[in-house]
Amino acid sequence: MGQKSRDNSCALCLLTSCFLAATISGCRAPCDDEIEAVCGTRTYYVDAQRGDDGNPGTSRERPWQSIAQVNRMDFAPGDAILFAGGQTFSGTLRLQREDSGTQERPVRIGSFGDGRATIDSGTAGGLQLIGCAYVTVSELTFVGCGRKNGNDGNGVELDRTEHVTLDSLDVSGFRLSGVAVLGGQNARITRVDAHDNGFAGISTSRDADGARTEHLYIGHCVVRNNPGDPQNLTNHSGNGIVVGGLDGGLVEYCLAFDNGWDMPRQGNGPVGIWGWDCDRLTIQHCVSHDNKTAPGAFDGGGFDLDGGATRSILQYNLSYHNHGCGYLLCQYPGGSVWKDNICRYNVSVDDGLANHFSGIYFWAGDQGISDAHVYNNVVVNDRYAICSTHDIAGLVFRNNILRAGQAAVVGPLHQAVFQNNLHHVLADHGVVFQDGDHIFKTLADWARATGKETRDGRLVGLTGDPKLVLPSDLTKLPTDPRQLQTMPFLRLQPDSPCIGSGMVIVDNGAQDFFGNPVPKSARPSLGVHEPAR
Repeated sequence: MGQKSRDNSCALCLLTSCFLAATISGCRAPCDDEIEAVCGTRTYYVDAQRGDDGNPGTSRERPWQSIAQVNRMDFAPGDAILFAGGQTFSGTLRLQREDSGTQERPVRIGSFGDGRATIDSGTAGGLQLIGCAYVTVSELTFVGCGRKNGNDGNGVELDRTEHVTLDSLDVSGFRLSGVAVLGGQNARITRVDAHDNGFAGISTSRDADGARTEHLYIGHCVVRNNPGDPQNLTNHSGNGIVVGGLDGGLVEYCLAFDNGWDMPRQGNGPVGIWGWDCDRLTIQHCVSHDNKTAPGAFDGGGFDLDGGATRSILQYNLSYHNHGCGYLLCQYPGGSVWKDNICRYNVSVDDGLANHFSGIYFWAGDQGISDAHVYNNVVVNDRYAICSTHDIAGLVFRNNILRAGQAAVVGPLHQAVFQNNLHHVLADHGVVFQDGDHIFKTLADWARATGKETRDGRLVGLTGDPKLVLPSDLTKLPTDPRQLQTMPFLRLQPDSPCIGSGMVIVDNGAQDFFGNPVPKSARPSLGVHEPAR
């Protein structure tokens, strides 16, 4: 990059004039902070049509011309770097540790004039922030030459940054991720549209030294049509949002759809929104639909808590019409411990079209899964509601509504606890529970043989029509996460047997899918809707 520089002539001039004025008047001379407050904050303009890299860049009349000139400069707290709206700039924009801002005066990168500026980085990444702190990037478009056309980078890459905000960005055409966070702390990613990338729309991971990403926020983002990385033959690709190597994070009000359809790997596959190797991650109020995976590959579902997830929560989400299951709780072989996770107040409709064939699916590798609490969810599925490939200790199902076409529960779930769930199996199958090689056609038979759906020797599970308000077709379901709490579907009709039939759960999140309060001591309702009583 060459040696970076900064023009300090303004500060010198101001210092001289202030010193003379102070001497004449007998007042004190200004301190360094006062001088910096006046002179250290500048706005730099970049205009590809009218600019010249020999200009000072500090006015619209005398702007810089290129990204290369920006990369040659050092920036100070409060500085702004603005690109002319409606124009395209070639190259990779890079800021480093010395270009950091402060909490009160962040460094800002954005557009000026009409519309957004576009940074076209060709085969490389679009923006690299390396070790920066307090930088805000907004109102820009980043494009690469395409995941199959030679691009080999991330659209926006945060490498061990602190307190960086990304807002109102459009990122596409990168082989890896639209936005990649590599370690660091307190990144905030909002209103990003990440599409037509390879590995993922948005991803996080540990940094090069193995340190986790800490305190991450992703909100109000759209991740769509990220098909897969054509060069990745050893692992999954084509994810919407995947957060890994994380300690503390919140993903909310995001939409993921049409991802994963061109993944070259024939093994594990992509997911719309998911976390792995993560502690204290919450994914809530999101919509994930019509995500896919390549023929012969697995997954392609809506949501997932995968290997190494601990103390994490999936809640208030809507999943529908995905190739894989709506909610995957999974531990891959060799993964770190998976425990103390919650899946509550979620909806799955018509998921598992090509893989797993269920709304909620469990897969436990050699390290196993422990202490998973699954309650107050609704599954509407033509095949199976819940499936598992393994017998899992510490798995607890309560207050769920399971509406299936062929079987309510499938798998060797001998150690799992089932209480106060409603099972409704359609057609001529009756209520079917397939426990290994044993098939039980009635809830009573299953309860007598296994103790499932009983408490103190009493049957507490339900069968029959839950009397849910269902959409006439999937196009009626919302695609905007902001509409989830107002949608008319998946609510209980006034005569539903699910009302007040649940089991009290401590620390249940306090509200249902629609924002209604859930009683702390009175028996709650089954499913995601707590109607007024």
